[in-house]
Amino acid sequence: MSAGCLAALVCDRVTASSFSIMSDTPVRDAKDAFDHILLGASDLEAGIRWVEKRTGVRAKFGGTHPGRGTRNALFSLGTGHYLEIIAPDPAQADVPDERGLGQLSSPRIIQWAIHTEDIAAAKRVAEAAGVKTIGPQAGSRQRPDGKMLRWQVLGIEQTTPLVPFFIQWESDSPHPSSDSPQLGTAKSLRFETPQPDELRRILRGAAVEADIRKSELPCIVLAVQTARGEIEIS
Repeated sequence: MSAGCLAALVCDRVTASSFSIMSDTPVRDAKDAFDHILLGASDLEAGIRWVEKRTGVRAKFGGTHPGRGTRNALFSLGTGHYLEIIAPDPAQADVPDERGLGQLSSPRIIQWAIHTEDIAAAKRVAEAAGVKTIGPQAGSRQRPDGKMLRWQVLGIEQTTPLVPFFIQWESDSPHPSSDSPQLGTAKSLRFETPQPDELRRILRGAAVEADIRKSELPCIVLAVQTARGEIEIS
């Protein structure tokens, strides 16, 4: 067999294997697949007031992220989904502000996470589709009541804006949506980016489909049905 034929055969087998893995994985809409949306703010209390002014609902303090320099407050968006206001933690002022939260002039969505029950499988599926991943890595935070929450995150190589990460909660960690104030229900999740095709490629590797539109600046737009009506947060 020639080298060219051998290479083609190997390529066909890899492609077939990748297709088999992907075909066995249900594709979810981003609105259903997301675990949480991160709303960045330069100050946590200011971020809480910003949402409260628009919805009449006040977020509950979640806790701090030791060694990460941040703290958060939370809203439920229904079972398995929540909105996290994340801001610098004044008690960790020596930790670098890697997300640039302190530079934000007003709250805005900075990131999002996809829920998974099997982070190892999520890694296999993504990498079979040619999407590079980082991790998994363990994370944790202590709630004000002393309960420790633990999870694992799987990063995705940031080849374009708006790339998510995977999160799997440990079995003994209550999901934050279960005891946070109810903000409303997520109605839609839209992505606007200068590179829509690249974002589509990455989300296909994560077995997620989404409303992705071309725009000059990257933006995530979350529509929420609240008691006061439907609002958009971006």
